[in-house]
Amino acid sequence: MRSRLFLLVSILMMASMLLSACQPAPAPEPEKVIVTVMVEGKPVEVVVTATPVPEAGAEAAPKVSPTFNNPDTFTMITGAGEPETLDPAWTYETAGLSTELNIYEGLVAFKKTSVTEFVPLLATEWKASEDGKQYVFTIRKGVKFHKGGTLEPHDVAYTIARSLLQGRTDGIQWVIYEAFFGADLAMGNIKEFARAYIGKETYEELSAADKVKVCEDIKTKVVADDAAGTVTFNFAQTVPWLFPIMATNFLGMIVDQEWMIENGDFDNDCANWEKWADPEAQNTILFNQANGTGPYMLDHWTAGEETVLTANPDYWLTEPLWEGAPSGVAKIPRIVIKNIDEWGTRLAMFEAGDADQIYVPATFRPQMIPQIKDWCYLDETKCEVKNPDGYVKGFRDIPMPFITPAHFNWNINVEGGNPYIGSGALDGNGIPANFFSDLHVRKAFNYCFDFDAMVQEALGGEGVQAQGPIPVGLPGYFEGQKPMYSYDPAKCEEEFKLADVDGDGTPDVWDKGFYLQIAFNTGNEVRRLSSEILKAGLEAVNDKFNVSVVGMPWPVMLESRRQGKLPVTVAGWIEDFHDSHNWVNPFLYSQGAFGRVINMAPELQAKFDELIVKGATTIGTENRTPIYEEIQKMAQDNAVNIWMYQANDGLHFQEWISGFFYNPGYGNPEMAEFYYYTKTAP
Repeated sequence: MRSRLFLLVSILMMASMLLSACQPAPAPEPEKVIVTVMVEGKPVEVVVTATPVPEAGAEAAPKVSPTFNNPDTFTMITGAGEPETLDPAWTYETAGLSTELNIYEGLVAFKKTSVTEFVPLLATEWKASEDGKQYVFTIRKGVKFHKGGTLEPHDVAYTIARSLLQGRTDGIQWVIYEAFFGADLAMGNIKEFARAYIGKETYEELSAADKVKVCEDIKTKVVADDAAGTVTFNFAQTVPWLFPIMATNFLGMIVDQEWMIENGDFDNDCANWEKWADPEAQNTILFNQANGTGPYMLDHWTAGEETVLTANPDYWLTEPLWEGAPSGVAKIPRIVIKNIDEWGTRLAMFEAGDADQIYVPATFRPQMIPQIKDWCYLDETKCEVKNPDGYVKGFRDIPMPFITPAHFNWNINVEGGNPYIGSGALDGNGIPANFFSDLHVRKAFNYCFDFDAMVQEALGGEGVQAQGPIPVGLPGYFEGQKPMYSYDPAKCEEEFKLADVDGDGTPDVWDKGFYLQIAFNTGNEVRRLSSEILKAGLEAVNDKFNVSVVGMPWPVMLESRRQGKLPVTVAGWIEDFHDSHNWVNPFLYSQGAFGRVINMAPELQAKFDELIVKGATTIGTENRTPIYEEIQKMAQDNAVNIWMYQANDGLHFQEWISGFFYNPGYGNPEMAEFYYYTKTAP
């Protein structure tokens, strides 16, 4: 027992040493600041923890003077993973989405930093019916795709029909199914949708005529009129988050119908759509090529090496989208994105001037504080010089709409073997498939996790313990209430001694012990350290508990999670649209991106599903809030996951880069809008 406790202390000491290695003076205690977030279109003030500013008179950091290199290239070095695909209908992760946002466009765009104001993009105007269930968009004329085709209304209709019919498992389509067909049809893939829409128990029961009907009815939801230059959207209900999803890949990122068909994709024939349904990532024509209308074109994506974009010389935008915005061809001709897991390498490239921006996890941000010259908030209108001798332009204390849990899998897939659960039995060398179906096990894992160490060591103080699936500032979050769980080894032991995984009426976990693996995505140091803290807490409470922390490449981890193989996955969610529904559905709904692979007990899952649909279909914040509060409490009471943290973000650029602004509507704001950047020699 003492050796396990020593391990926990050692991990935290190593983390502290790592954070302070290049920081001569300790940072002061973080202060609390009030920021305003938009909740259902209304401003709400919330308290966040500000990044500590170096004290005046503190020992100066070593002088760093990067060389201004490659004036025509912006080099971004990330470390959190690379795309699974470049098909916007398949992508549902931040690395791919943020790249695609520079290549493709939707009918509208966010107005700079706002999540509630929108400007015309590929549409010039729109009008809505009185009941809000129908929208007619006028499509912009004269826009060219990168490969030469001309944008027309039918391209918009084709894009959305293709996405809905492709409907890959755990993809973006649940949001669109819900908008067009109702909350009870927010299914996790096209086959589940088709089954439920026709009213069958299984997809295999659908006849050929049934499948044609699914396709034809989908096509009635988005109707193009090329002669009139319009596209009409027909919804099952009002969609409060319509414009945010039109500004991203849900109902945006328009493709060229003729080019797609010519190159072998969906032929727009309802007799054939099943050929392209629920494909593997590499089995769509847009896997590693692209043809959009955006300011950048794909030069190449070499998996494991780099993604390179080049400025579109024929970009159509001639007038700024808002005052102060650019127009015309992108100012930086070439964008290079590389994924490098190792922090020291990223930092060395930044200090040498070989990178214009690097990914800095919260774990390493204190190391950057002494080098920040300009401290900025949401955009460069809110910057202050903090260290005249620094070299970094830092955007700090950004309240990210991002929650990371440790996801439990209540019914692990063992088909064909499973290396992540050892022996597959409760014999001290593994766990059985139903290990996390025991509430006492899930509670024990929560009590054995040191949330305070996570916030201070893994997040560097830049974030808070999550209360449940709903983040700060949204209906359902219990303002002023502490989360249900805290680090308590005695309660952890108590819960483990009550656990009866085999269901024979006799507690078994404490005496038999277990072995399992916890997965995180390689390069994400916050998740790695959080996983190590969980491992240390579990191993400290009982010498018979053994845990391995496994770093996995981002695409590999996502695919393993989709297959239901991982017993515990440390992975997060960034909102698609700013509403409580976009948190409870992905995390807890039976067809949600994470909810589908939790494999919750059927009775509990049915309760969550009923409440989630009720919340989505109820009108008015005052009516919806109690529903989301009930969901939040159920998620805590049942210890569905370890609701780890909601982090603040921090972005770091060279001083010669200008134009960044933060908009939480983008999945990964640090790479969402290269078009607005300029690179100017110092």
